Parts: sequence; C-alpha cells; structure tokens
Amino acid sequence: MRTRLAAAGLVAVGVLLMANPLYLPVPVGEPSPAYTHTAQPVGDGSPVAGVDAPDGESETADGVVDYADLDPAARDAFDRALDAEGGFGVEDPDARVDSLSYPTDPSLGDGLLVVEHEGERYEFWTRTVEREPGAVVAQRIAVQPVAFLAGFFAVTAAAALGVRQRSNRSPK
Repeated sequence: MRTRLAAAGLVAVGVLLMANPLYLPVPVGEPSPAYTHTAQPVGDGSPVAGVDAPDGESETADGVVDYADLDPAARDAFDRALDAEGGFGVEDPDARVDSLSYPTDPSLGDGLLVVEHEGERYEFWTRTVEREPGAVVAQRIAVQPVAFLAGFFAVTAAAALGVRQRSNRSPK
C-alpha cells in the first residue's frame, strides 16, 4: 500500500513539474523597452524590393528616401546601424532620434524606410522591443528546464516503483 501511495505521489509531483510551462515564468516586473536600429541592403526577398521613388519627389511615406534628405541625427543612426552587424539598440527614450518612429510592428514609412545611399538601397528599421526582466529570463533558462527534468525523473521513479512492486508479488 505504501509503495502505491508513493508511486501516485511521485506521478502527481512529476506531472505538476513537467507542466511548468503552463504556470512559469512568473512575471516579476514590467518589461523594459529597448529601441533598435538596423540597416541592411534591400534584397530580392525583401518586403520593400519593388519600392521606387516617385518622379520629382525626394521623400515619401511609401517611397525611397535619399540619404542626404535624412535629418543629421537620423543619418548618424543609419550610419551606426550600417556599421554595426545586427544594428544597435538604446534603452533610454531620450537617446532615440526624434525624426524617426519606433513602432512595435514596423511597416513601410512607419519604422521602415528605404534609404538610397551611394547608389545602393537599404532597409532602415527602427522599432521598439519589449525586454523581459532578468528574473523572468532566468526562470525560462534555468528553472523551467530543471523543473521539467525533475518531473520526468519523478514519473520515471514512480514507474520503477510500480515495476518493482509487481516483480516482488509475482510468483518465482
């Protein structure tokens, strides 16, 4: 009887620990925003590959922006994003460029510009990214996998107890 109770307890604890993605991570603070800037050449599969500048206009909401028409701070951000592989980010809202928008879901003209610079066209992305607090990241990286493995071992131990009890009862 004790073995059955122990096996049932191990299964219950194991299932609860293995189901930890349903209740972890526990939010422990507000996400902090970061403002990212990336620039890359326009490629064939790009969402802006077919965008053209209208005749007689240097900048439109849905066209190509000439590098010289960018605000000096926006030019600096573009240059920095182009030089840094993968772009760069800032966390201080005051460090953002006032002439650029930072939506969470960029679209052409709002967080995504096509910039023509030195005969090349570049996608210039600016967006707001919500970063999770460090404790939540630690839960995802350490607590969740460890809890899942502990649950798996508890269920395995319960199965081993069941097999052991059955083999003790069987006639030899």
